[in-house]
Amino acid sequence: MTDNNNISRRRFLEATGGAATALALAGCTGGGDGGTETTTESTTTSGETTTQSTETTMSTPEQKGTYQVIGSTATTFDPIKATDTASGWVIQNVFDALTNYKNGTTVVENLLAKDYSVSNGGKTYTFTLKEGVTYNNGDEVKAGDVVYAFERLAASDNSRRKSYILSDLGVAHETNTTKNDKGEDVQVYKPGSMKVTATGDYTVEITLAKPFHAALAMLAYTSFSPIPEGLIGDIAGYDGKMSHKEFATQNPVGAGPFTLEKWEKSTERVLKARPVEDYHGPGPLIEKVHMQIIEKSNPAYTYSVLNMNADGPSVPSAKYDRSKITIKGTDDRGRKYGTYGPLENGLTANYYRVNELSTYYFGFNCSNVEKPARQAFAYAYNQREVTEQVYKGRFTPAFFFTPPAIFPGGPKNAQKLAQDYPYGHNETMLQKATKVMEDAGYSDSSKYKLTLTTYESSTMKKIGQLMQDKLGAAHIDLKYEQAPFSTLLTRANNGDLEAYSLAWIADYPAADNFLKLLNPPSTVPSNPDHTSTLDWTGTDASAEAAAAWKKIQSHQGQSDADQQARNEAYLTMEKANWKDMAMMPAFNGVAEHMDYPWLDKPRVGAMGYSRQKVNQVKIGDRSKYKK
Repeated sequence: MTDNNNISRRRFLEATGGAATALALAGCTGGGDGGTETTTESTTTSGETTTQSTETTMSTPEQKGTYQVIGSTATTFDPIKATDTASGWVIQNVFDALTNYKNGTTVVENLLAKDYSVSNGGKTYTFTLKEGVTYNNGDEVKAGDVVYAFERLAASDNSRRKSYILSDLGVAHETNTTKNDKGEDVQVYKPGSMKVTATGDYTVEITLAKPFHAALAMLAYTSFSPIPEGLIGDIAGYDGKMSHKEFATQNPVGAGPFTLEKWEKSTERVLKARPVEDYHGPGPLIEKVHMQIIEKSNPAYTYSVLNMNADGPSVPSAKYDRSKITIKGTDDRGRKYGTYGPLENGLTANYYRVNELSTYYFGFNCSNVEKPARQAFAYAYNQREVTEQVYKGRFTPAFFFTPPAIFPGGPKNAQKLAQDYPYGHNETMLQKATKVMEDAGYSDSSKYKLTLTTYESSTMKKIGQLMQDKLGAAHIDLKYEQAPFSTLLTRANNGDLEAYSLAWIADYPAADNFLKLLNPPSTVPSNPDHTSTLDWTGTDASAEAAAAWKKIQSHQGQSDADQQARNEAYLTMEKANWKDMAMMPAFNGVAEHMDYPWLDKPRVGAMGYSRQKVNQVKIGDRSKYKK
């Protein structure tokens, strides 16, 4: 288990047909067969104070070259509003938080924090900031900025991550009673009441309502990134120095290694490296990052392989050939590495793969899709068939929403319990799919109509067509459609979809981060703090899941007893989902990274590429390799 070692980065992943270029919006930690990545936090729950200190050695290297990559459409560069990986990748490189996941691994390291201490029975965290650190506008990072940024996260109407600070991290605060759209009394955050205090220019104290086993990892999530105090006037007490639109789309002010130079929403993004002497960490070693926006896999292949306009090939499953992989070894984090090639352009790429903390799934809006149809979909879907035939073994079958590396009892227990999956463990069960629909009153002359919407992808199209054929024999008339990723998310958030495909990758490495999407009250699209759009309420199974989530929330400490209680509740939620099939697990992500020989870039960990800062990327001489 790695539940004590958490990260925060929520994203729904968009599979573009190439596992190495999956583009997304949110997820958890781990390595499965590729090795589980862990980190040890030096906190206690005994009330004693513990301390960690980190010093950064400054360097003055030469900045050289432009890092050329492919990306997808972003939505905003405000850390508290972004929910997609495309936006998050930019935010990760323009902003710095108190802590950070080193190269997208689950190793938490200090970033803006020089050191920290934990006291008050594991509830109070006191951070000392590095002195002399500046934002890209020249302002110095101060403790008051942290207080201001955290208040924005909790109170601003622009925040899409209020639950991360108020519920997940659980900073102590007060609430007010108000009415929701159903006329029910609900508790909402009382602005200005959070226990986050600047106790000096460079010290900030954060008090939690109760110990949280993943606090340091959660603080590495980009939504907790400080910005200059009073920069945006979207919370009480501040008029703002720039408009929110300017900050979120043109001039994001952060303390990270890069600045946003250009953003053409559907075409390109350009980041400019800050001067080495202006950044408090190592590098940046490059001059710029150019990200070409390409949503579809075939154009990405042409751009990166045939035309060699990127620093790594994007190989969709249709072009992928497992026989071209040569594994040369396994590194100290369990990542298998070697080469892939030759490619169509004659080059052989450096290659490694990482079992990411991600789960791809099919979600159902339960108020729009009848339970028998959801169950029939699961009976007809064969996890192994899809991962082997459609994705050519680039993913692994999933039967739980929680990835194996952070599953209660670990990957072996996940594999064991998956045998009990009631809809067929790696098999198609069309007879049961047909029976459940006939029991609900459907037949060949009276078919159930269902629309499945996915992001634009040739591989997802194959899955959609496969399910059309299968479900047609089970009295379901499946209409399949694709939508741009941003459109898909908008429609899902509005509750306008019936069935849809998305994915989740860890914000922090604990099952909590995944299973919050199955907490029934948080699945209602009309809930402004919803974490998914399943609209899963009003059934016995959803009641079981809701009760289990409350149990998880009441056992957030680091003791063995708390861990055991959480493990039991995790399993209850997974099996409750099996009963109603609100969300069907499809496969777990295995990221395959390919880089051309001239690129020198640290390997990414299980948290994914969008969790890696690229300030240590080096670009060599491309001319020796290009035709």
